[in-house]
Amino acid sequence: MSYYEQNIPPTREQRLTIGDSFSGCGKELLDCAQSGCMLQKNRKFWQAGACQMQLSLMMAATVENSVIIMHGPVGCGSTLHSLGPAANKGKAKRGKKPQALVWLSTNLQESDVIGGGEKKLRETVEYADKTFRPEIIFVVSTCTPSIIGDDVEEVVHQTQKGVAAHLVSIHCPGFRTRVVATAYDSFYHGLLKHLPLEPLPAEAFIPLKENDPGYELAAQQFAYRKSRTVNLFNATSIGPADEEELVRLLKALNLNVQVYTEYSSLAEYRKMSQAALNISMCNVHDDYLLAYLQDKYALPYVIQGMPIGTKAVRKWLLAVAEHFDLEEKANRLADQEEKQVNEALQPFLPALKGKRVLISGGVIRVAEEAKVLKDLGLEVIGVRAYHYDNGAEPVYGSLVDELPEVHVSVSNQLFELANQIARYQPDLVIAHNGTQGWVAKMGVPAIQLFDVDRAYFGYRGLFSLVKRIAFAFENTSLPRRLAQHVNLPYKKEWYEKDPFSYLKG
Repeated sequence: MSYYEQNIPPTREQRLTIGDSFSGCGKELLDCAQSGCMLQKNRKFWQAGACQMQLSLMMAATVENSVIIMHGPVGCGSTLHSLGPAANKGKAKRGKKPQALVWLSTNLQESDVIGGGEKKLRETVEYADKTFRPEIIFVVSTCTPSIIGDDVEEVVHQTQKGVAAHLVSIHCPGFRTRVVATAYDSFYHGLLKHLPLEPLPAEAFIPLKENDPGYELAAQQFAYRKSRTVNLFNATSIGPADEEELVRLLKALNLNVQVYTEYSSLAEYRKMSQAALNISMCNVHDDYLLAYLQDKYALPYVIQGMPIGTKAVRKWLLAVAEHFDLEEKANRLADQEEKQVNEALQPFLPALKGKRVLISGGVIRVAEEAKVLKDLGLEVIGVRAYHYDNGAEPVYGSLVDELPEVHVSVSNQLFELANQIARYQPDLVIAHNGTQGWVAKMGVPAIQLFDVDRAYFGYRGLFSLVKRIAFAFENTSLPRRLAQHVNLPYKKEWYEKDPFSYLKG
């Protein structure tokens, strides 16, 4: 049985060669991953990590005309109070109508842990369908029903017969995985198992009969449009400015672009299978779904790192163009765009030259951006990836070629980052959203690795990144003052140890 036929999706640990604990150089990381030793790596001590449910909810909250049912204790849904406004902001920036995020909880109690929560789930689904009339109801299975053995898939299957909405289960027991990227697979698994990805006959040319005089022309027009249409896959961490920039570049190649899977509606999901090529902006995010679409609909896909910096953007564009035999056009486009952005960057580059930078965050982003920073004249002194899997090997292969001596770690542990900063004293730390505040308290300037309110991908993204870095160097008084008045929770003895002294295996 393939992963796609299972009721519950696999974790990243089950379907990939993966690890979250490593310290060394890039070459050693690749050797460790290829030999299998990455699987044996661990720590003697862990700070708390993130829960995969958070990322699945971030994706589900963006889907139009949907309701989310949290099957578990009511507290599991607390994060949705902040996700609702964020999703509406994203909808507004994409020209879609903001809607109140509707979410319900089965509010499991101690008695439900003993007697089971399936009855409560069934009643909550029926109530949501009758009261709110959504097109999609996401049923999010949390840790508790997964531990007590509630058969959520069977409840969804049986209840679906009596409700109008499409029921989509998302299995998010956080205890199953240490790799939060499993959340992407959980969300996509629900979509591909429970939603129709083909258009309704009435919405295509199909209603025309073959003996209709317009049938042949309509069929040719439909086939031509499909042959020039690409699906571009977004993510919560990929903002509207990124989508706009990459759609701009793809349209310059005369391609039609459909953007999925966040901020989409049921009607838009139905068109997902009607394209010539699927394009990823992040292989950590998309590979599970794109492999399914290739198997199910013979839809090829492009996963080519991340389009960050001129080299990577050209590579990404050419990978797409190759499918349509448009390489010459893509090269001309890249030449023109690179000339413009390089001229625009010149006033900022002197402020960046020779600055020492430590970069931390998602496995693909940090490696791609480290190469960009080197080309801009900064000195990369460390790369920290939250996890590593074999899908990242091509990107890290080129990282080793360009930055063979740089220290590479695989860690999402804040105490190790604090030690690295104290030890290396970088001029700048580029870190994932939510981390840069801790960095600033150590007196070091920090910027977010990405910002969904600004472009990060493409040529506009490169210009935005350089401006943000230059601005961070203009005035460093905030982190210096913070460090004078804020104490971090770590003892002096910790900073005297190696940052990765708790690694084992």
